[in-house]
Amino acid sequence: MPIEEAELVFQGYPTHKQLEIISSTRDPRKREELYYFVPDCTELIQLSSTEDMLQIISTSLGTGYASILIPCLSSDQFEEMIDIAVWKDGKLDERSLDIWLFELSLCDCEDLSQFLYRIDISILAAMLRGRFEINSEFLALMIESGTIDPSSKEIQFKDERSKHILDAIWAADENLFTRLLYEVFGLDQEDIASEFSASLERAKEKRDQRVEEKDRQMGVHVTEEQILQTVDLKKINLKDDEDE
Repeated sequence: MPIEEAELVFQGYPTHKQLEIISSTRDPRKREELYYFVPDCTELIQLSSTEDMLQIISTSLGTGYASILIPCLSSDQFEEMIDIAVWKDGKLDERSLDIWLFELSLCDCEDLSQFLYRIDISILAAMLRGRFEINSEFLALMIESGTIDPSSKEIQFKDERSKHILDAIWAADENLFTRLLYEVFGLDQEDIASEFSASLERAKEKRDQRVEEKDRQMGVHVTEEQILQTVDLKKINLKDDEDE
């Protein structure tokens, strides 16, 4: 039967019958093709079991093609899949998570943002930790101020995939990107306060050096500290002009 006729026949069945035909098809790739027999397969996918969809998506993970079906999943389906796919014997399978994040990074920004919030932030951080560095003395301040993004010169990536993933996360949700950086580098609000104090102290030291250098050039030998010392007026013996 020509594919066009097969599509029309399949579309003529009620939804429950379509699902029965899909479930009874053993080959995951042929099962996937049946979803494309309808103009919008989102409803059929979300009515399918998580296990069936995971089997189908697993056949194309890492190729980029899984990103076509992933946006059609419900949030609950996606969360269940991640729970199954990225944990092996109670341990995080970083390779599997890396592949899933790669596929997600190819999705539309809106879809990506929706699904990323279904992955625990600590899991995302664990997968990305050690794969990039931020060269800054005031790391927490840069992150908090929002002056850091994947294109910043301070970020050094150890592999292209981690850059691609961070690019996608930043484009989808800047707030999530900031939270992720905090988690990756184990920072908190105390780090911000500490760095702020350190930056002020550093600024004061540089300012003092500039003042000292300027005074030296002008031949001034009294330090600013001596000038600003508190003067006890009671100890100063002032004489009137008449006494002179």
